[in-house]
Amino acid sequence: MARVSLTNELFGDFEVGDGRLMSVYGPSLHEGAGLDDEALRERIRNPIGTSPLREISKGAEKVLIVTDDNTRHTPLHRVLPLILEELTEAGISDSNVRILIGLGTHRAMTDEEIRRKFGDDLAARFEILNHEWKNPARLISLGKSELGFEVLMSREILGADLLISVGSIIPHATAGFSGGAKSVMPGICGEATIEATHWAALDYEMSEILGNFDNKVRKAFVRIARRAGLRFIVNTIMMDEETIYDAVAGDVESAHKEGCGRCLDLYGVPVAAKAEVVVAEAYPSDIDLRQAIKAICAADVVCRDGGVVILAANCREGISPQFPNFRRFGFRDPDALYQKVEAGEFREKLLAYTLVAVGRIISKRVKGVLVSPHIGREEAERMGFSWAESIGAAVERALEMRGPHSKVIVLRQAGQIMPVISSMKTRGDGR
Repeated sequence: MARVSLTNELFGDFEVGDGRLMSVYGPSLHEGAGLDDEALRERIRNPIGTSPLREISKGAEKVLIVTDDNTRHTPLHRVLPLILEELTEAGISDSNVRILIGLGTHRAMTDEEIRRKFGDDLAARFEILNHEWKNPARLISLGKSELGFEVLMSREILGADLLISVGSIIPHATAGFSGGAKSVMPGICGEATIEATHWAALDYEMSEILGNFDNKVRKAFVRIARRAGLRFIVNTIMMDEETIYDAVAGDVESAHKEGCGRCLDLYGVPVAAKAEVVVAEAYPSDIDLRQAIKAICAADVVCRDGGVVILAANCREGISPQFPNFRRFGFRDPDALYQKVEAGEFREKLLAYTLVAVGRIISKRVKGVLVSPHIGREEAERMGFSWAESIGAAVERALEMRGPHSKVIVLRQAGQIMPVISSMKTRGDGR
């Protein structure tokens, strides 16, 4: 009997029967305290693909810094002071700097959350704004993207002599990787633009985008970000909620490309073969179910056709506070929902994207089981999952269902890793 634990101690240990555990995978473990402030400062002062920030910011009268929100673990209280050092060296005062939180369509951060993420000093010194993605009056048009839709972006970019973005890099299902241009496109775009960018990703297989830098969606994001004026990025690669593994700074494409490579050094996971049962830990991106299901994208890569994916997710805010209709449709019939959207009968494209993308996995290819302390059996089944009271119980039932020769793979922090099958089998060969 093998005893297994996840990163989040909330779920405790669970057991897998003798000979049934194939392996446990997760981000690479690196000893040490991670990148200290001096090493982080050196990366910012020696950017990739562009001149130093203190040079390109000289003469700027209005600087806009776009950051991520509290669904990501970028330590803004450490990163932003080092960026501000460079701006000060260029003669830019605090009064000429504004900070915009790139929420995408996430809920606004509270004052207390802003103080925790940015630090008391920065929260007091600067005007820190939540992006108003639902307010048309706060958006401007940048014209059409090559993906075929109009780009509406925060009007905060108007008049900014210098646009900087700060975020973190992890593998991502709709853009290949987070960070880079994604912080502004679609991070500070309007709802319709954000919906359209996600919907465009449904034209591609998940394997064409997830963890792949050279995908068409990301390339389109870069061109729009440059049109918006994005000239400098700082992206961290996080080992955990506090520890920086590495960081890159500089040009929105060349620095991001280097950062994505370093991200795969940490989060790329070679997997020998697929398994019938996959336990996918959603931590740390598990504030609600809509965030947590990112873990299913990684599990999809390593689970065989007809297998079982067990999603372990805290979901302390429930299913999705921003999208009440999430419960109504769930993941049960993705094809019907896709047709409704294409026919113009259902207009919540962002909601539909998530439900269709994940529904194609857990309602058609594999069986999904949810283990969460904040979502009960009734809600889970309404969403299209089976439900189990513990990971151990879910594994036991899945193995019984899949037969005596079935194997189990465990993915720690599945939403942040990029499994790579050594045999590179296609969907039609052993999937």
